[in-house]
Amino acid sequence: MTIELWALLGVAAVLWLAILVQQLQLDKVAGAQYALSNRDEGHRFDGATALTGRLTRLVRNHVEGLALFAPLVLIAAVANISNAWTQRTAMIFLVTRLLHFVFYAAGITPFRSFAWGIGFFIAIGGFVFGLVTG
Repeated sequence: MTIELWALLGVAAVLWLAILVQQLQLDKVAGAQYALSNRDEGHRFDGATALTGRLTRLVRNHVEGLALFAPLVLIAAVANISNAWTQRTAMIFLVTRLLHFVFYAAGITPFRSFAWGIGFFIAIGGFVFGLVTG
């Protein structure tokens, strides 16, 4: 398995962890009964915290990042392209997504935005460059 595919697996694992943490926070705030329901009716979280909102936004943001990264990695795998650009930027993307998770959940600004920007602009841009030149 290529480094790029390992990085994709890592990014997916970070998403799994983010969803788990978000669900545990939802259980804490809304109760297990709501968490186990169909959630057909909206719920006002009387005990909602800033953390609850951040975790919800974090998961959504991570899904969006994964939606950009996964096709690039899969294209590289199908095209049998793996070079220094794709490998390094895939690892940069993984590290920045992990840092983004920690900073976002902890409410640490502006580092959350720095991690996002590096992952989005440098890693995604570098990966596309690696694909084009590979």
